[in-house]
Amino acid sequence: MRAPQFSLRYFSPAAPLRAWVSSYYVFEADVPALTDTLRAELPQVRFMYAGTGSFNYGDGPTVRMPQAALCGATNMAVYFRANGPLKIFGAGLLPAGWAALVGAGASEFSDQLTDLEDVAGPVARRALHRMGEARSHREVVAAADAFFLLLSMQAKPPPIWFTRAADEWLANSINPDVNDLVKATGMSSRQIERLALRVYGASPKMLSRKYRALQAAVRLGLDPEAGWEQAAAGAFYDQSHFIRDFKTFVGMTPSQFADKDSPWITRLTIAKRQNLVTMPKLNFVS
Repeated sequence: MRAPQFSLRYFSPAAPLRAWVSSYYVFEADVPALTDTLRAELPQVRFMYAGTGSFNYGDGPTVRMPQAALCGATNMAVYFRANGPLKIFGAGLLPAGWAALVGAGASEFSDQLTDLEDVAGPVARRALHRMGEARSHREVVAAADAFFLLLSMQAKPPPIWFTRAADEWLANSINPDVNDLVKATGMSSRQIERLALRVYGASPKMLSRKYRALQAAVRLGLDPEAGWEQAAAGAFYDQSHFIRDFKTFVGMTPSQFADKDSPWITRLTIAKRQNLVTMPKLNFVS
């Protein structure tokens, strides 16, 4: 792929939203068609205001992407196809933001697409229209801020004490141990599992596997010349374990990922996120 055909820019949400929304981004592709593999990630709100697209979750069927979509947290790599020219606005929802702005159990939305209008109401369609009419990225961001600020007026109190502990647990360890989260929260394993499913969309054990692999992908994305041992950082039993989990959550083997031509979007997001000073630490990984 030739880089001039693509543009990816990150923006900070309005200050009142930053505890809930990790970052904004605008992706544009001046191509007739695009295919790529997206690593497992936090929930996303996406507005596709030019072009059409579809997702495949693992070996599942092709799912058409609504123009305004709520993309649940993913616990596997996702395969993306689009017809362009393409313009997509996206926003990452932090776990606290999911609890506050969506409120429904995150595991009920994991690994699937939902029409955003079914969750947020007609304000989603209005935001999509404003983005389609926008003459600059600044106007797109203003439309997004207005949308999320309206949602926040009906926000539900999130379990901040839990998301702070769990976010730190996932972001600060190369191999998150569920026992450490139990100790940090003072809760039982069963209580933690219920909260993790409700707010993060996966069990603590699944989250540990996911973020261990995603952190390895960040290390490899920032230094594609690194060998597998450096990327694995001692967090996996052996090379076969590393390759297996990496492929589950990133969608390809480490050697395929490190190839300069693949995957363009994921490698680009890793590099671009390093430069946004308001980016929460968890979002540098997912």
